[in-house]
Amino acid sequence: EDAALVVLLGDHAYVDAPLGRVEEVAGLALANGPAQLLDPYVWTPLASRPVLGPADHFWADHDTELPAGADPLDPEQCDELRAQVSDAEWHESGFDRTPHASFGVFEDDRLIAASVLTTLWGWPVDVGILVAPDARGRGLGSRVAAAALAAGVALSGFAAFRVARTNAASRGVAGRLGLTAYGANLAVPLA
Repeated sequence: EDAALVVLLGDHAYVDAPLGRVEEVAGLALANGPAQLLDPYVWTPLASRPVLGPADHFWADHDTELPAGADPLDPEQCDELRAQVSDAEWHESGFDRTPHASFGVFEDDRLIAASVLTTLWGWPVDVGILVAPDARGRGLGSRVAAAALAAGVALSGFAAFRVARTNAASRGVAGRLGLTAYGANLAVPLA
């Protein structure tokens, strides 16, 4: 309601904007090529806060082999990681949205990695992960991501893992799990 969403699929860009801002968003969108629309700088004249993204999309479906390795969590258990990560990480990973399912890995009764499956386009397919800073680099992101991706595939036939282009660790998770790269997006805060 207060942001424009830009999605790049192949060589086509799709831009969604609040009804009251369509003309100015369309004007800027039509003045740039599809790939340029994923450049946060292009949107600076309209953005009320920093532009979020770009994020690359990686997909899993029934042909993707996803190893088991994380247990289901009660969504409230994910709050244990909240104090260990930044607000930006919490938001970017989707933990600020209503979860459809959550999965985690514990060490000494402490949650050190979690994933969340949330709704995207009306389907439970969007996967985000968080790993405690002191537990990173041990493959835990891949374990929790695989569990949430498998749940999304079981429920919807596919699942999506969005990764900030600057997040090398999450891009590594997508590569290790053999996910298919397809599309990208960014969000432009307008209000």
